[in-house]
Amino acid sequence: MKEQLKSVVLPALPIVGKLRLTTRDGKSLLSIDVAEKPSDKTLDPFFQKCFDEFEAYLTGESKKIDIPLDLKKLSPFQKQVLKAMKAIPYGKTSTYKDLANKMNSKAFQAIGSACGRNPFMLIYPCHRVLGTGNLGGFAHGLKMKKQLLSLEGAV
Repeated sequence: MKEQLKSVVLPALPIVGKLRLTTRDGKSLLSIDVAEKPSDKTLDPFFQKCFDEFEAYLTGESKKIDIPLDLKKLSPFQKQVLKAMKAIPYGKTSTYKDLANKMNSKAFQAIGSACGRNPFMLIYPCHRVLGTGNLGGFAHGLKMKKQLLSLEGAV
């Protein structure tokens, strides 16, 4: 039986532009991606809540995003990396090496890869993870990473 996924593209938000949100059950997010084209759909209550949470965060009204997430398809390692990222406080940064040390791991590249494939940008703040002595990478571009760090006062 094929899995039923529902996606919607939110109206443009500060810094990130349009986000495509995908859910399996209408109650928790499966993924967040930057999108090109807006959705023609009216937002149902779940997606409206998501939009409101992202908007409050991206305008500086809130320092956290509280949306249920669907983590079932993530590996235990990915979940461990996300948990380590989530522990980085708003307005602070960490390095891939710091994350590895917190995880008792030497798998720096695998941690960087897991950050790059983070399906929940903003909620698991991969933008707060830097390279040693540089900005590191960001799946959605360094310009957006710098803007998010600036919003949080981490620059």
